[in-house]
Amino acid sequence: MMRQEPDADIQKLTPEAQAVLQAICAEHAASPCAADSIERLRPAFLCRAEQELALNELLMAGMLELRQKMWGEKLYQIPQQRFPRIVRSFWPARPQSLGETDVQAQLAACTGLAAELFRGLLFTAREGLPLTAKGLIHKKQLGLLAGQLSVQEEHLAGLKLNQASSEPYPLPVTVIVDLMAVLGLISRSSSGYLIDITKLQCWLALTEQEMTDTLYRIVISRYGSPEPAGQHFRHLISTAEFPPGEWFAVPPLLEWMIQSGLAKEQSVAGPDGPELHASAMAWLRCLAGFGWCDLGYSAKGEPCFRWKAVKPQLDGASAGTIEPEISGEDTGIVKAEESQPDEAFGGTAVPEGWPEHEHDYEQEQEQEQEQEQVQVQVQVQVQEESLSGSSLKPGETGADWGLPAEFAVPAAGRFVVQPDFEVLVPPEVPYTLRWILAGYAELLHNQDLWSFRLTREMLESAAELGCPPGNAIAWLTAHAQGGLPEQVELSLRQWAKGIGRTSLSEVILLSCAGEQESGDIAAHPRLQDILTRIGPLHFIVRPESVGQLRKELAAAGLAPPRIIGGREDALQPHNPFGPFERSAASLRYELPSTAAERGLLGAAACPKLLPLAGTAQDQELLPGEDAVPQMWFNQWRQYHVTTAQKVMEQALGWGIKVRISMQGQTADFIPEQISGRPWRVRGNLLRSGSGTVEQIQLAAEDWQEMKLLHPVKQRNSSSSRAAGYVMIR
Repeated sequence: MMRQEPDADIQKLTPEAQAVLQAICAEHAASPCAADSIERLRPAFLCRAEQELALNELLMAGMLELRQKMWGEKLYQIPQQRFPRIVRSFWPARPQSLGETDVQAQLAACTGLAAELFRGLLFTAREGLPLTAKGLIHKKQLGLLAGQLSVQEEHLAGLKLNQASSEPYPLPVTVIVDLMAVLGLISRSSSGYLIDITKLQCWLALTEQEMTDTLYRIVISRYGSPEPAGQHFRHLISTAEFPPGEWFAVPPLLEWMIQSGLAKEQSVAGPDGPELHASAMAWLRCLAGFGWCDLGYSAKGEPCFRWKAVKPQLDGASAGTIEPEISGEDTGIVKAEESQPDEAFGGTAVPEGWPEHEHDYEQEQEQEQEQEQVQVQVQVQVQEESLSGSSLKPGETGADWGLPAEFAVPAAGRFVVQPDFEVLVPPEVPYTLRWILAGYAELLHNQDLWSFRLTREMLESAAELGCPPGNAIAWLTAHAQGGLPEQVELSLRQWAKGIGRTSLSEVILLSCAGEQESGDIAAHPRLQDILTRIGPLHFIVRPESVGQLRKELAAAGLAPPRIIGGREDALQPHNPFGPFERSAASLRYELPSTAAERGLLGAAACPKLLPLAGTAQDQELLPGEDAVPQMWFNQWRQYHVTTAQKVMEQALGWGIKVRISMQGQTADFIPEQISGRPWRVRGNLLRSGSGTVEQIQLAAEDWQEMKLLHPVKQRNSSSSRAAGYVMIR
């Protein structure tokens, strides 16, 4: 079985810092903990000053963050990206797998989450996610999207999703739309959710494993139980000690967590045990719903799970930043002059400008002429680009990001077109090509071996988005293994003949308030070529001449309003339809900086991250040190009873250790509480060489020699004493 080594950065920490980090991690996982309660987690062999130095070391090493709430309360928190390695370093699991014959499968994995997200994006692109007046997604769209997803309510029922909506959506839809928004693939406008084509380009350029890893990092922190024990369970089963294809029983893992201090002891009186089991099973059902795990029962009746082949990885690239390889020839020319209105909810979620391909088919009629603030003409000269994981051309749309037909296509980019019009897509075909294919064919099945079907309706839909049928046939021919079957190609050509023979165009209508105004305009010598009179008070205006018309009418004192009637929505600031500019930032996928605030779930308040203050100074650690006799630090001697009491009281006030001798043996003592009449001090005794901590109460007469131990000087000289009390196994 593959083992993962402890994190090198953690091994560089002092034993004191390791012990403090381990205590915080066991108790709070990656959740914040109040700074004023951190004393409760102090290891028994450390004094308060040593703990403070250890906390400062952890902050400087990036193992802890210090945050502050609005009202001033400070919080310590283990960074989410550090948490998996910390858990693995302190608590390496040694699970025992079960034989295949010992387990009866009960709940099979659904479609992988990356493929489910693809279907959600495709639905949004084609059908749209419009909003009601209340700002909610239309129920009809919710039902349609839910019907296309393989993940069901039963898989997600155990998750405690904090939906921000007043009317909760179906859980599968909630998760898919939430993920699309968190990833930045869709954004919310006043009318609905819109595809962000630029972000989508980068996302589709990732491999399926990269998509899965990015999704898992979001899912594990966003949808899992916030309880520390639940966090520990999720990260425990994510380690390499749980390889794909092997069954593992759940109860032994939970028992190991309790023995390791990662969960509370189960008891009949307390609910912690049942809650942990319920949380673990809810998470495993969620993983099954996302296509990552199978669930079953062992011969003993214990619930079991096994990872699928594409197991998510928490390690590797930083969460939210993946840089695909970009060809040096991946360039494009984009020309754009105006903005295009929001048409996502009429079936269009991509720009109308499609790339021009070089091919031998008959040339199609040019697209409708550009209209002011309405249409975008995008001219792209496409050059050769790698098909494996490459990002898309600027200005190209979500339905056709293909290559010129004459370029050779490697086997990894080819699919199989069957004589019955079904298209089979092997797993190695990049997601970018699958998305292109989805612009021409209907997606039927997207688990394991994907399948599409070529239909006349899809060919017409592609033409409506601006891709001529000839371009579509050329692309399909270039990317199909062995080309298109003869009967399929003949049918596509026949369908193409009936597409684009008629068209509807938007025109601009000029209306006049009265016959005097219309007569003046009709007689204007410079307006004769740009107007067509269709009635006493109305003229049709050539779209490209609107600017000239405004100028002439303004000079004649007949200036029309700036906003053209019916185009109020065109002034919306959000316009995802391009033009798209090629930039360094667009060549890689990155999570939006506001990812935690996006989506459908209520965002938890994130306290402000405080800057590092640097290493604590001696005078800050031991206030008033200059007023204390230095002999108390430097001389190993026996004091009068009253002086010995003062030395011990000073150690308690500073929270430092005192080295004492008792019956000829040397020990370090951590005073915790002093009481009088008679004078007594209670604390932890660390006998030299014993490796144990003993709680004890002493009178001043119980020890002989003594001296204060300066925590900074002790720390700088050696940390060997602490090494015996804590060790990373």
